[in-house]
Amino acid sequence: MERWRDRVAIVTGASSGIGKAIAVALLKSGMIVVGIARREDLLKKLSEEVDSYRGKFYYKSFDIRNEKHITECIQWTVTTCGSIDVLINNAGVYDETELVDESMDHGKMIMETNYLAGCIFTKEVINEMKLKGIDNGHIININSVAGHYRAEPIKALIHNASKHCITLTTDSIRRMLVNEGSKIKITSLSPGVTIKESTEQQLKSIPDMTYLETQDIANATLYILGTPPNVQVCELTIRSVGETMY
Repeated sequence: MERWRDRVAIVTGASSGIGKAIAVALLKSGMIVVGIARREDLLKKLSEEVDSYRGKFYYKSFDIRNEKHITECIQWTVTTCGSIDVLINNAGVYDETELVDESMDHGKMIMETNYLAGCIFTKEVINEMKLKGIDNGHIININSVAGHYRAEPIKALIHNASKHCITLTTDSIRRMLVNEGSKIKITSLSPGVTIKESTEQQLKSIPDMTYLETQDIANATLYILGTPPNVQVCELTIRSVGETMY
């Protein structure tokens, strides 16, 4: 990770859960991290918690479902930090609304948050990398095992579909970059069941339930970024030992 020291990473959904764990891991590795989330109070609290770390933390509260906010975020990062070398598309929502109860507005919210926002971030960051001549940047899309299988529960249909979209799009962008002769890497990182603040009570109440910690996802992110220039991790799927949910 030493080659990433003092380089700039955007982490979406950085205020809690997996995004927070990744942001902290990157800061400990000496990176400059721009944390993006809706809850500014949690971002401010995180900023205070990491003040003594090797890296430097900036944060902005943005609505990632607003394309104008995304472009403003990219420009603010470049103006403040000079470049963007790494993008972690982590922001997302989990929802178990059954299809019979689904509405157009609710389904759009899931797709915009989990999938389309990441597409726009990726497009803007790749364009900015090309503009700055950065040919060794890296984009990591936090996906899910639900993006590869007919995941249970079936009632999480729109959520699971949004994750399948990430799987397809990540590989399509990889192929596009290869065809362009670019050395920019893109990776889909697909965790299994992961315990977070919002799910801790529920998961711990299930007998014999196994799950990943957010730190496990952060460690996987460091592994992906730490690969040498000639190695690209296209897809990394991780589960807890004994997981049976999917």
